[in-house]
Amino acid sequence: MEQMIGTPPYRFEVLGDNTARIVEYQRNSLVGHWRRVDGTAKVLGRTMRSARNQRWVTCTATAEDTGTVIELEASKGRGALPRALQLIGVLSRGVDDPRTIYRARHIPPGPVTLVASWAGMPYALYAAPNRGSARGAEIFTATRIDAVGGGTAEFVKVRLSDGTQGYVERDQVVVAPETATRQAGVEAARYV
Repeated sequence: MEQMIGTPPYRFEVLGDNTARIVEYQRNSLVGHWRRVDGTAKVLGRTMRSARNQRWVTCTATAEDTGTVIELEASKGRGALPRALQLIGVLSRGVDDPRTIYRARHIPPGPVTLVASWAGMPYALYAAPNRGSARGAEIFTATRIDAVGGGTAEFVKVRLSDGTQGYVERDQVVVAPETATRQAGVEAARYV
C-alpha cells in the first residue's frame, strides 16, 4: 500500500498491527500552487484550518483460514477512490500480471550466504516460515549455511554448520560458492 498509493500528495500512516492509511497532506490550488491541507501550515504565525474534504484511504488486512482478507475504505472526492481501486487491481492480478515486475528468486539446495549485513549486525533465524514466529540462532554474512528443502515463496529453510535449522527471508540470501565469505556474497549478489 505504501509503495503503490502512498505517494505524494498522500502520506502513509500505520494505524495498528494490521491497519494503515494514506492521508492527503497537500493539494494543488486553482492557481497551480501546492498548499498544505493537513492543518500544519502556518501563514504569518497563524495555523491554517484543515481542508474540509481531506482525502484518505484506509486499509485493513486480516489473516483468515481462507487467506488474507483486505478491506479498503476511501473518502469522497477525486483521487482517493481511484487510488483504492488501483491497489485492489494490483492485489487482484497478483504475480501473473504482465505489467507488474515481480522478481522470482529460486534458491536451490546448497551453500548460501546472507546479503551483506549492516555493520556486522546479526540476523536471527525464524523458527517457522512466517514473520510472526519466534526468532532463534543469530547468523552473520560470513556464516556457513546451506539451503535445504521445505521453504516457502517468502522463506528459505536453512541449516547451519552445527545442524541448527531455521528460516531466512528469501531476499536476504544469495547462492554462494562453497566458501561463504563476505566477498562471495557480494559476487553472488552481483549476478542474481
